[in-house]
Amino acid sequence: MQKNIFLILMFMAMIMWGASWSSIKVMNEYLPTAELVFIRYAITVISSFFVALILRQSFALDKQSLLISVLAAALTSFYGYVIFLGTKLGSASLAGAFINAFSPIITFVLLAIFYRHGIKKLDIFALFIGFLGTMLMLGVWQFDAYRIFSAYNLYFILGAFLWSCIAIASSHVKINASVFSFYMYLFTTIMVFAFTDTDKIIIQNLDMRFWLNTIFVSVVSTSIATTLFFLGAKKLGSDKVSSFMFIAPSSAVITGAVTLDERLEILTLAGIVLTILAVYILNCIRIFKKHT
Repeated sequence: MQKNIFLILMFMAMIMWGASWSSIKVMNEYLPTAELVFIRYAITVISSFFVALILRQSFALDKQSLLISVLAAALTSFYGYVIFLGTKLGSASLAGAFINAFSPIITFVLLAIFYRHGIKKLDIFALFIGFLGTMLMLGVWQFDAYRIFSAYNLYFILGAFLWSCIAIASSHVKINASVFSFYMYLFTTIMVFAFTDTDKIIIQNLDMRFWLNTIFVSVVSTSIATTLFFLGAKKLGSDKVSSFMFIAPSSAVITGAVTLDERLEILTLAGIVLTILAVYILNCIRIFKKHT
């Protein structure tokens, strides 16, 4: 796959991610968190299977990829609960901004600590720009300390950390990204089923609005966009591919403004520009190993 085409696909995947937060907010109106998580990942398993089938990939699984898939599934199960709880309590645009903007920073720091990567000043500057852009989008100066450290914001930060761990783990699998997605979400579905009360899932109460948003989150945002993300983690490295996540908050904020009537201000637009600039800088630099 040519690099330019791949970068365009990554950009589109992040737009899908950002737009999905409004859909998650809508889904929360219908069912409790545990049941929503189960339905989302059950549909994702089916669609991921067909994605891998269409790409004509082998479903053979080596021991290392199996272990990583199970580990990533455990993290994804927790991540699923975190994001649904967070968006139920708070804003969809805040969820997208927090998780997708903080995750690249956390991923970068984790790689620097555990993989002994040196950190250039330009790296730090770019991450600061991304952080500043996120703060502008959040309008953090308007919040008091209680609101900043409220439950839903802590959920989002935890979600960012969990996704960073998943991104790093995915870069070490030997199998194709679509096959990894299938197995990871298969194990995730099995895990979350243990906490699901199927009696609470009354199909007759779930209208077209619910299913359209659920299909978008499960198929478009998860099966397709996340598979592209995992492919990027293998080809570019988890640090570089995570930098694209700075794009997603912009999509989340704009989508929230259009579909959920959430407020969009001038400083929010300035934040969007800064986060996109951070992506540009981080993809024009290389993380180098520290020499001893």
